[in-house]
Amino acid sequence: MSDWKQNLQKTRYVMDVIFLIGFMLVSAPQATGLPLHEWFSVVLIIPFMIHLLLHWDWAKSSFKRLCSKVTIKERFNIVWSYLIYLMMLLVFVSGFLVSEAIFPFLGIPLEIQDFWSKIHHDSATLIMPMLGVHLALHWSWIIKFTKRMTTKETLA
Repeated sequence: MSDWKQNLQKTRYVMDVIFLIGFMLVSAPQATGLPLHEWFSVVLIIPFMIHLLLHWDWAKSSFKRLCSKVTIKERFNIVWSYLIYLMMLLVFVSGFLVSEAIFPFLGIPLEIQDFWSKIHHDSATLIMPMLGVHLALHWSWIIKFTKRMTTKETLA
């Protein structure tokens, strides 16, 4: 494998780990408190965007593959990835619409509506098992690449 492809895979792996750790931090507002939860969420948008950019080729080709002959597992994986992306967007947008720390800090008045609070709570709760399924679908890649990363570190 060429160096740039290997470096791209390493970058994907490291960014995915950072994204996962950031997601776990953001998913525990009871532990961090609401202001940190909201500010961590804003910061989490960066690894989320990087994750999307690093997997952009997959996203483009997967849509074409969805319309062709693929296995049921691959079709499910593609649809699931799109659903988790949409759910993540819903969590982010609804989170901004119920912000109790960021908008007041910025001096922007915001009237929080119960509808968006419920959407944010429910979508944030639903995304956790969705992420678990997403990780399970990619588990073999995670294990394989983790072994490859740790083996190279040992040899270096």
